[in-house]
Amino acid sequence: MNDVTLSIADGVGLVTLNRPEKLNAFSDAMHDAFDRTFAEAIRSPDVRVIVLTGAGRAFCAGADLARLDHIADSRGATFDIPRPGNPVPALAGLDAPPETLVSYTLPLASPKPVIGAIHGACVGIGLVLAASCDVRILGRSAMFAAAFAQRGIVAEFGLAWLLPRLVGLDMASDMLLSGRRVEAEEAVRAGLASRIEPDEALLDAALAYAREIAATASPRSTAIIKRQIHAGLSQGFADATASAWDLLVESFHSEDFGEAVRSFRERRDPGFTG
Repeated sequence: MNDVTLSIADGVGLVTLNRPEKLNAFSDAMHDAFDRTFAEAIRSPDVRVIVLTGAGRAFCAGADLARLDHIADSRGATFDIPRPGNPVPALAGLDAPPETLVSYTLPLASPKPVIGAIHGACVGIGLVLAASCDVRILGRSAMFAAAFAQRGIVAEFGLAWLLPRLVGLDMASDMLLSGRRVEAEEAVRAGLASRIEPDEALLDAALAYAREIAATASPRSTAIIKRQIHAGLSQGFADATASAWDLLVESFHSEDFGEAVRSFRERRDPGFTG
């Protein structure tokens, strides 16, 4: 059985964490499988939007306990995830900021929109992975926890940067210091996700949302908008508006802009090429 799977239909790549018997906790082998599979979705010309989910009862329960045992016994000597910014062979050639080329933050490296369909436990590095998605849709069973301090470690892989930008400083501090459970309704109220669906309808809802983006949005535009959103987190307003003006003028020369205008006038679906 593959630890991570990819299926493609209607412009959507469905990436599934596939260790349901372990609540999709990351093992050593799963890291490599996730890198290869997610990079395949990014590279595929048939994929315009990516949906990320977990098989079985959970999204991702964090790191596999056997892996944590090995790291603890070796005092970190067996921890072999490359430091952000260092080359990862499976991700070679991806046009992305090097600090995002780590398994748990690969959604940030994707120029394509990434929709997280999250149910059950979303804990530890699972929370990092979810926070790296562009949009999160929850099943009613979704539960988040960031119990890093309770495991004697720190907020991993940029989560201390990501989480305050999603839920605010107070809520992020609460989650990271206490490690407490945050259920689906509180997560939506806090801004960690956009909406809740019944568990049995979650994946269909996420795929329908992704198909709508794939069918109606210019892939060139979605890639640039993703960059704008993340650049804007560290830009002043003047820089953001100046950059947006330059990008807007460039977009007027794109094939997708011309196709958008023509398809609107002709009352038909657009045929964007990106």
